[in-house]
Parts: sequence; C-alpha cells; structure tokens
Amino acid sequence: MEKLGPLVGAVVLCLVPVVGLGLPPLPPPAIVATVGQVVDGTTVEVRIDQLPSPAPAGLSVGQTVRVRYLGLAAPSGGDLAAAATALNATLVAGKSVYLEFDAPERDASGSLVAYVYLDPDGRLMVNLILLSTDLFSLRTEIGADRYAAQFGHAAAVPLPGATAACSPAVPWTEARNRIGDDLCVEGPVESVGTGPGGDVFINLGRPYPDPGRFTLFIPARHVGKFEAAFGPRFWTQIARTVVRAQGEVQLYQGVAEIVLTDPKDLFLLP
Repeated sequence: MEKLGPLVGAVVLCLVPVVGLGLPPLPPPAIVATVGQVVDGTTVEVRIDQLPSPAPAGLSVGQTVRVRYLGLAAPSGGDLAAAATALNATLVAGKSVYLEFDAPERDASGSLVAYVYLDPDGRLMVNLILLSTDLFSLRTEIGADRYAAQFGHAAAVPLPGATAACSPAVPWTEARNRIGDDLCVEGPVESVGTGPGGDVFINLGRPYPDPGRFTLFIPARHVGKFEAAFGPRFWTQIARTVVRAQGEVQLYQGVAEIVLTDPKDLFLLP
C-alpha cells in the first residue's frame, strides 16, 4: 500500500485539467449507483439506486450489476495490477457514482460499460482521472467516441517525471541504412501482424511483405508487458499513426528491424 501515496498525488494533479475538458455532459448522468465491490482497476460492482424514465433495458432499482469503465485498460497481474485496483478503490469504494452510457451499453461479458462520475453534475469522471495516471492506458472501443478528444488528451499528457519520447528521431527511411546503430526511429505504421507463436510485428513506412519496410518486432514472451502499458492488442489500434522506437537496428532476412523487449522503448505519438 506504500505505493498509493504518489499515485493519489497524481490523481490530485490531474483534476484541474480534467475539469476543464468540456465536461459535464449535457444532460448530467441520470443513473445513480453505490459501489459495493471494486473488482479490479477498471471494473466495479454497483447497486442501482436511481434510474431515468424510461429505464435502460435490463436495469431496475436495487439490482446489482458489474460496470467496466469505458476507454481505458489496466495492467494485468503483479504489483501494477494491485496498485491499479487499490487506486480505483481509493476513488470509488463505498461511494455514490453516476453513470453515463455511450454505445454499446454492454460488452461481450454482459458487463455494463460506462463513463463513471464522482459528482451528480458529471464534472469528475473516474475514467479520465485514472487514465491521467501512469498505471492506465487508452483503450479504443468501437462506437464509444463521445469523449475521444478528452481521452486522447489525458493519455497524451505525461505526468511529472514521465519519460518523454526518445529523441532525436531518425526517419525510418534513414534508419534502415544504419544497421548496428542504436537509434530513435520514427515512422508511420503501415501494417501490423502477429506470428503463429504470438510475436507482434509493427511495420513502418511500407506494409508487409514489402522488403523495404522497417519492422518493430516484439517477441511473444514480452507482448504481455506491452499490453499492460498500452492496452490489450494495442497494435490493432495504431494503423496509420506515427510511432517512435528506441533500440539497435538489426537486419533480419533482408529487412531492417528493432527488437523491442521493454515498453519504455516504444512511444505512441498523439
């Protein structure tokens, strides 16, 4: 629990920018609930206390339901996951919260997915507060884009002491000619893929199988660390974005690449 001190401090630091991001929604969230159990960093169980009329399908006052926060992912397993759960509990355990749906209202597991607020006017969104810390990452959800700009801002603004993107950046076109050098390489993601064993390939500049591409290769045994940092299957969400990566440029079967084993060496640019 000693780790919670700086994390709670980070939450306090992020409250001012979050409040200024165009919240509350209009109208304010209409569903009132009480948090009974904090399941993990992004999931709680709540008792429904108040519903609008007509009530959303499948909900009734007094019902206990599981709610997952829209738009963010938490680390899975280990000390970071425990810290994320504890931080979530610090914010919401035993408290009244206010729910706002986007589309869809439930995920594949049947849990409600919602923007969750600490105040009835909808100014303090738990999703954004958590996303503004170093434990959580942006999770893109199809159909849920009401606050895409605010979420992108929260995910892109580094906390005090956070690692900035590597520099100076070398264009991927130049980097592929500098085999053996340790570089910070920048380029547009043209394609992504996974191997039979779970390896992840992020191709810059040109798509696979073009031999002129520059590849960022994440071995399967390290992929979980990257998902904890950037969200589940994050590589499926970064096509046509620009990224940077730090490491030694190697040549594999005629293709220049960097092998990534630590999430701190990959930077998803806003």
